[in-house]
Amino acid sequence: MSFRRGGESQPQPSAARRDIRMKNLTLRYSITQFTFWAASTGAASFATTYLLNCGISSGAVGALLAAAGVLSCITQPVLAGIADKSRRFQLLKMLIGMTFVGVVSFCIQLFPSVPVALAGICYMVGVWSSDAMIPLTNALYISYTEVGFQINYGAGRGIGSAASAISSLVLGYVIAQLGSTWMILLLIGFRLLCILSLFGYPKIEKPKAEQSSTAHSCSIWAFFFRYRWYCASLAGILFLGMYHAMTENYLIAILGRLGGDSSHVGTALFISAMAGAPVIFCFQRVRKLLSNTRLLKIAACSFLLKAVLFYFAKSIGMIYLLQLLQSTSYAFLAPTQVYYAQAKVRQADMVKGQAFSTAAYALGCSAGNFTGGQLLVFGVDAILIAGIIMALIGTILLFATVTKSDFRNEVTANGKCL
Repeated sequence: MSFRRGGESQPQPSAARRDIRMKNLTLRYSITQFTFWAASTGAASFATTYLLNCGISSGAVGALLAAAGVLSCITQPVLAGIADKSRRFQLLKMLIGMTFVGVVSFCIQLFPSVPVALAGICYMVGVWSSDAMIPLTNALYISYTEVGFQINYGAGRGIGSAASAISSLVLGYVIAQLGSTWMILLLIGFRLLCILSLFGYPKIEKPKAEQSSTAHSCSIWAFFFRYRWYCASLAGILFLGMYHAMTENYLIAILGRLGGDSSHVGTALFISAMAGAPVIFCFQRVRKLLSNTRLLKIAACSFLLKAVLFYFAKSIGMIYLLQLLQSTSYAFLAPTQVYYAQAKVRQADMVKGQAFSTAAYALGCSAGNFTGGQLLVFGVDAILIAGIIMALIGTILLFATVTKSDFRNEVTANGKCL
């Protein structure tokens, strides 16, 4: 031990630095986000390509992907309810378990003797397991920051967005040059790396205040009554998700009438992903300038503006330019949902709040995919007009609800929800 003059002891600066490094989980959380989104986006983006190559009909492919979306919407709140009501910290175990389900599902694809129908179902399970993990990864950030650990959510989620863009480009090349089996191997590799990153988190316990509040945690159905305005705002997010998914998944049809093909679709999606990634990465700074409610309003207006301008776009270059609106639409909406739920939902229901938020968006995406498929028979204009209507409804709902508070609706005397 070193001493100062006069015999006073001097603190060890190295020990303080080590403590800070232990408390800062941004790097590990970023690795988790990168590996999670690389696998999740890769599996979803090339699901149709892979399943069709397996010999599954287009109708069956649509049914499988729709089932994965609906199942994720149902299971997200259920898993969240389990996490909220548990008196112990269970998020890491749940995330590792869901990731392992994905590994097994994709490993089954490597066996040549597996029936085509079973392979399709297992692939759907792999996509579902990724979707179900989204609110849990968000809740992981909140849980560690609540007990004093430092995590820059914007940096982690921004790296996840970059992983989505990189995964789309790399896997597209891998499938074209090496075949879909190599895509499956890469997806399994990303999943295994995600499991390794999850094992590296320090063990924590729920704060005592949170443990005592689990008795007052809402049931899934009671959540809608306790947080009426919050759930109404999620309806707005649902409609924005409908527009966003419909436009992206039927971008081939939108660009096709302008003379574009699949290569133009890939370029357009890459532009949008790379436009949003830096904004999400620096989101902590963005939040210092704008409140959650203002960010959600800007995101809604950006979606609406994009929907209107898509209708009037007359060239592929114009579509490329409009993809830059991702920086103020989805790039604002995705991370703000996490902070918005944290502000509007009490700690006892926090994981459910995250789950309902992501489930609303996921349900909107499923509805948008289904609606777009039905409208495509009437032409691209029908899709674009429907997109304007969806974005408009979502914008109106968010403007009408995000500033409202539900805390006054809570009854704490007996721990039950109104």
